[in-house]
Amino acid sequence: MTRKTFLQSGAATVAMSAAPSLGLGATIRGTPKDTLLTDAIVLTMDAERRAYHSGYVWLRDDRIFRVGPMNELGQLPDGITHRALNRRLIMPGLVNCHTHLSNGILRGIYDEMPLEVWFAKGMWPVLDSLDARAAEAAADLSLLELMNTGVTTTASGEIPAAHPDMIDAVLTSVARSGIRAVVSRIAMDSADDSSGAQFIPPAYRDQPQFAADEVRRLQKRFNSARIRVVPEALGVLRCTPEMIKNLHAVAVDSDTLFTMHAASSQDERDESRRRFGHGSITELESMGVLGPKTLLAHAIWLDDREIASLAERQTGVSHNPVSNAYYASGVSRLPQLLAAGVRVGIGVDGASTNNSQNVWESMKMAMLFQKQHLEQASFGSAELALELMTRGGAAALHMQDQIGSLEAGKLADLIVIDIDRPALAPTQTIISNLVYSNDPWAVRDVYVDGQLRVSDGRHTALSSDAIIRNARSALAGILARSGLDDYLSKRSRWQWR
Repeated sequence: MTRKTFLQSGAATVAMSAAPSLGLGATIRGTPKDTLLTDAIVLTMDAERRAYHSGYVWLRDDRIFRVGPMNELGQLPDGITHRALNRRLIMPGLVNCHTHLSNGILRGIYDEMPLEVWFAKGMWPVLDSLDARAAEAAADLSLLELMNTGVTTTASGEIPAAHPDMIDAVLTSVARSGIRAVVSRIAMDSADDSSGAQFIPPAYRDQPQFAADEVRRLQKRFNSARIRVVPEALGVLRCTPEMIKNLHAVAVDSDTLFTMHAASSQDERDESRRRFGHGSITELESMGVLGPKTLLAHAIWLDDREIASLAERQTGVSHNPVSNAYYASGVSRLPQLLAAGVRVGIGVDGASTNNSQNVWESMKMAMLFQKQHLEQASFGSAELALELMTRGGAAALHMQDQIGSLEAGKLADLIVIDIDRPALAPTQTIISNLVYSNDPWAVRDVYVDGQLRVSDGRHTALSSDAIIRNARSALAGILARSGLDDYLSKRSRWQWR
């Protein structure tokens, strides 16, 4: 991907294209499995960034059959399901490149806690208490928010060491939700205690062979057309070279992604330089694990050489602007990553490191944080943010041939947005409004594989009331077992009675 791919027009209004009349209705018959969505604003996010003031998207089975302007349809074909959307907006399903689904019930616990303190003290008591029941309740909550606000594909990393079956529970939730997902089993094994922020308690240290075997077990049980289980080595400071190389080999053998957290804090950068004499990315490069099927989360603290290496090896990066700000862990070198041609998508990160799973907020902040940091109001655009959240995310996950744009032959993952809402008005500047004003609940319909998973704002398989009730119960148990209930009660300066 080149600079031109991402940094094109900065315009905030829709640049619409015309197409010749093809008379499709007169020449192509539908089938009972077809769904035709018409009379909508259509953003294709294809290579040419075609968009239509009044267009259609034709679905056949789990694929997109055709996309175009209404004036090429002619008479509507018989024998299909037809939905006239009355100027609602259709765009590709959003691709969230990084979260932790099992953190869904942990929002609000770690506010105002520095990242190093969270790693050293805050993380482990909660993971000790996050059993399978709580993890499933948390994943249900995360998935409900993600899907109801337009995410059709998500990547998620899970740490199952204290409760090995918790990742099975998360994957069960994923399968039930209907989302497309890349779920990594996170492993770590370093016994180095020279840095408190990077220290791993013994109970969380996997053996490399066991970690590899667990990934293979989960792949055999859960892999499907929608779900891919992949290996993750948590980080270069928390994993031995043996662990990293072992898990990378599993990814190569199973022809899937290899994922890691990398260069995510200043502490990691400094400790990497102390241990290795260079940064995290250079160390991973020396191990031979960077490449076209590697995805790195955060990747904040990079030098120019490391950015060039990521671009050369086509390594994917999940830019997580809100969680980076939440822990004051740094501002990504996003302009340089894009200029170099690095595959960049956007991630919300887990609810414990963001609170929200609102990807629209993450799009907005991905632009605003850069404007502030660079002192350059002209950086980026709403169009760029939407591209990063669709085709950019697909490229970062190395799924660009299947998702990320509305094109014939790609998977039928798409969303329908009601743009006649106060936060999105007036619609003459709808592209800007989608990102900078943003109303995540304006998403009304979500299709994955051509199946309607969210209909008129309600998930077709998940009960919102039950999920919220289960989340409240699960968190109560975690707070009691971890002792964090006392911490939370003392944190407030207000006089509660």
